Amino acid sequence: MSLFLISSIRGVIALTTAAVHKDDLTLTHYWPVLCILIAGSFISIYNICSMNVSLPSFIRIFHSDLATVQWLMTGFTLTTGVITPLSGYLGDRFSNKHLFLFSIAGLLISSILCAISWNIYSLVCFRMLQGLFCGLIQPVTLTIIFQVVPQHKRTMAVSLWSASTILGPALAPTISGWLMEHNWHWMFLVLVPLCLLTLFMGWRVIPFYRTRIPGAMDGLGLAYAVVGSLSLLFFLGKVHEWGWASWRSLGFLAVGIVSLLLFIRQELRTKEPLLQLRLFRNRIFTASISVSAVLLIVGLYSGIYFIPLYLQEIHQMSPFHVGLLLLLPSLTLGVATIASGYWYERIGPLRLVLAGAVLVVLASWKFSFLELDTSYSYVALWMAVRYIGVGLSMTPAMNAGMRAVPAEFYSHASALINWLRQIFGALALGLFTSIFYTRMDTHTTALQQSTPSESVQWIQSTAYTLSIDDAFMFAAIFAVAGLPLALLLRRSLTSPS
Repeated sequence: MSLFLISSIRGVIALTTAAVHKDDLTLTHYWPVLCILIAGSFISIYNICSMNVSLPSFIRIFHSDLATVQWLMTGFTLTTGVITPLSGYLGDRFSNKHLFLFSIAGLLISSILCAISWNIYSLVCFRMLQGLFCGLIQPVTLTIIFQVVPQHKRTMAVSLWSASTILGPALAPTISGWLMEHNWHWMFLVLVPLCLLTLFMGWRVIPFYRTRIPGAMDGLGLAYAVVGSLSLLFFLGKVHEWGWASWRSLGFLAVGIVSLLLFIRQELRTKEPLLQLRLFRNRIFTASISVSAVLLIVGLYSGIYFIPLYLQEIHQMSPFHVGLLLLLPSLTLGVATIASGYWYERIGPLRLVLAGAVLVVLASWKFSFLELDTSYSYVALWMAVRYIGVGLSMTPAMNAGMRAVPAEFYSHASALINWLRQIFGALALGLFTSIFYTRMDTHTTALQQSTPSESVQWIQSTAYTLSIDDAFMFAAIFAVAGLPLALLLRRSLTSPS
């Protein structure tokens, strides 16, 4: 895979010999670059979120089941997390401009392949291919921002970039839901024109910027990271079927833990690591990643996964109407993200992260009380509270981490932040799915014994709702456990670069 990526990037380089260099970029010219990065980030986030309201529909379209269709999200998230560690090396080796163009071109091709899928397994494979390119876009766009935007403008630039990614969660469910009702193939083709425009404009305006040229790629470290991530995901995704004490569960868990420990040892020993794990010696950087991964990602993924399922399976809403219901709450995420950028320089990241984390905990807890007849306004209100909490917290935590590292390690810091977010996101999906299925069996058995006179449909719907409640309660517990991590963030408004 790495040889394919490198050879493909070389092809892009051959087409971009007329690159703009960083010396040609004046302070007034970073806005066109930022607009292109925002467009690329939106394309990536749209592909991530377009499936949120579509899983039940694909169950029916391809006559599949939730455990299989869930891989449209889980597999995508996993490949995104697996490829992200390479972004730092590839950005240093070929420049982040060329890596960005390569990723947009890859998303263009993989989207077309998704549109022509002939069964659920081909769609899962093409979605995983999409995940590879999305895994490169997010870290490379963040790195380019820190390379080309003046230091005193970075906080607001990062906030605008983050807010642009909110357009994905805000618009993707509505757009994809509407297209799903008419022709599901267009879910994947709708952004093809934007991909072409971003590819052309990115070639014209993004500057060529290279701080250093690394040596050979750390292939052994990459292998450890891939094996460890895959093993842990299979463990969390299948433990509800295999059982926690089965030899397969324990085997995958052991392989995952050992592989990641070997990855850490390899990265600390090699002269040219795939990822600069020594960045974790920086307290602010470590705290920012910990807060993002444990507190917010775990809490966030439970919401974007289970709420659409609840609305469609229990309330029988169409994907389009689910998207409409969640549109306004999603837009509050963008507003909160921009507001956090405005307040960051005034009050620092700690208060923003704590305030947002409390809102995430509160919303997760309130979602643990869903019932068969819970009103739409209740769902919309607490989704908005949840999104406001994420918007207030995510960007300040990320910004604090990036500003705490030297400029020559921006690409590695961005890769680490995005890699761990994606890995924790994939693990969170697997974990919450396992919790859901385990509790589903428990609740179904209990309801059959306690209410034998009720219909099978009522028992199944009630068990389904109670299982979602349990998943949100676990999410709230995880978020509460992560609250002390936010205290590690102190007011840090200056960058060492």
